[in-house]
Amino acid sequence: MLSEISLLIIAIAFLVVAIFAIPALLQLQRTAKNMEITTKTLNQNLPGILTNLDEIGTNFTQITRSIHYQVNGVKNVVDKFQNMADDVVDFEQTLRTEIESPLIQAISTISAFTKGARAFMDVWRRKK
Repeated sequence: MLSEISLLIIAIAFLVVAIFAIPALLQLQRTAKNMEITTKTLNQNLPGILTNLDEIGTNFTQITRSIHYQVNGVKNVVDKFQNMADDVVDFEQTLRTEIESPLIQAISTISAFTKGARAFMDVWRRKK
């Protein structure tokens, strides 16, 4: 009799566990179905997504090359302007050293000649 009672208790416990497990199993089934739908959708859309990612990568590479090419072009122009500015500075320094000194001497000579001529004219006018 004791074994029958314990067998009955075990059967009731198993029945209670089975009843409480039913909602969890149903939820597990719904989750599995949703995962299957998601997997199908992903498998359908994944090739297009990968194609788009490949195009984006290709476009990014082309844009990077274009920017690199344009930066090199701008760098060349800037280098040419720098060289031209250096040439202008060198030319100005050459003019300053080659012309400034003789020009100052010529102006000094003309100024001295003018002063001498005035002095001569003043003296000559006073004699008359």
